[in-house]
Amino acid sequence: MFRKSYIKIFNSIAAAVLSVFLFSPLTSCSSPKLKVAFYQIPESTQKILTEEISTIAGRDVKSITLDPELPLTTKQTKKCDLLFTYNSRSLIDLNPKQISEETLNYLPSKIRYSVIQNNQFYALPILLDNFELAVYSTYANELSLPAPQTYETFKENLIKLKQHTQYPLIVIGSDDVELLGFISAMTQSMYGVNEYFEICSELNKAQLRNEELPYRLRVVLDEIKDLSVKGLIHRGWLELTFKDTEFLMKEHLIGSIATYLRTHRQISFNLIKYYDSYIFPQHTNTQSGLITPEICAAKLSDFSDSERILEELVKNNSQTSLSEKTMLAPAASVAQSSDAQSDDVRYWSASIYGGPVPCLTEASFTSPQQMHVYAAKIREYLKS
Repeated sequence: MFRKSYIKIFNSIAAAVLSVFLFSPLTSCSSPKLKVAFYQIPESTQKILTEEISTIAGRDVKSITLDPELPLTTKQTKKCDLLFTYNSRSLIDLNPKQISEETLNYLPSKIRYSVIQNNQFYALPILLDNFELAVYSTYANELSLPAPQTYETFKENLIKLKQHTQYPLIVIGSDDVELLGFISAMTQSMYGVNEYFEICSELNKAQLRNEELPYRLRVVLDEIKDLSVKGLIHRGWLELTFKDTEFLMKEHLIGSIATYLRTHRQISFNLIKYYDSYIFPQHTNTQSGLITPEICAAKLSDFSDSERILEELVKNNSQTSLSEKTMLAPAASVAQSSDAQSDDVRYWSASIYGGPVPCLTEASFTSPQQMHVYAAKIREYLKS
């Protein structure tokens, strides 16, 4: 009797152990994996975001890099749960799912309301870039230049710098994204944030109809041509590369550079540490915004864990980690920034009248191909 009971207990334990081995893997394998897509996000930033999301989710996620040269469409993203891309007209056209206001409450109001359309929050800003002006502090101190808080002061500073250095201002004009960043900053500066969005719409309609550059955009380009004629901007700036820029900085031949924060970070620290960053200067009597490409997260499915993951991404620990690793500015209100410059970008975005404003690249074009076509038109006009 004792032996029969022993065998019965042994068989029950064996059956239980076997069921663990047989069914646990099946249960694990059947658990859906979060599919995270990235569009036009640098590879290094993709890796950082994927690692952070995996840590939050407590498991591996499937990372998908969408073709950056194809338009952002529902066909490309139909199998994705979350999408990370720059805030753009194309992102809005995907009609993503609403982000909860509880999650958005971690952000300053100006940043929060940069992703609202038809009373719906269509995305969540995660990290902030900025098209900035960086001034060589050695020359600025020698000449006692005032901070370039207005476009008028900025232009006067360039005139003074011309007597002191070969190139008062440079822009990496050979790169279409840098070119359009500069055009965007100049347009927003000259016309103010409200008219800037009108010009973005005009440019969008022009490329849909294959028309020439809108009139107000040509006025901006004429101002840039005037800077070049006066020798205030490098005459060959449309051909300047990143390597050219570093060389000119090494030779102490420039007074200031207009570029993105992400590009600023790639310049050797031994060179860039002598440059002080400022908001790109605004014309007097215009209401300003800040050209701030935002890396945003958008929900494209009803994946059960998506909202929790997004909320964690904008909490202090994740925001501090993401800012330190990417060296971009955090979007959340109080998270620690990687450095003073990142903190400035967040502060400017949160406090400036018009809040964060997308570049023409994101605000006007329906595809990368159209962006390149109109960048060529802009170069042709500037060279005429």
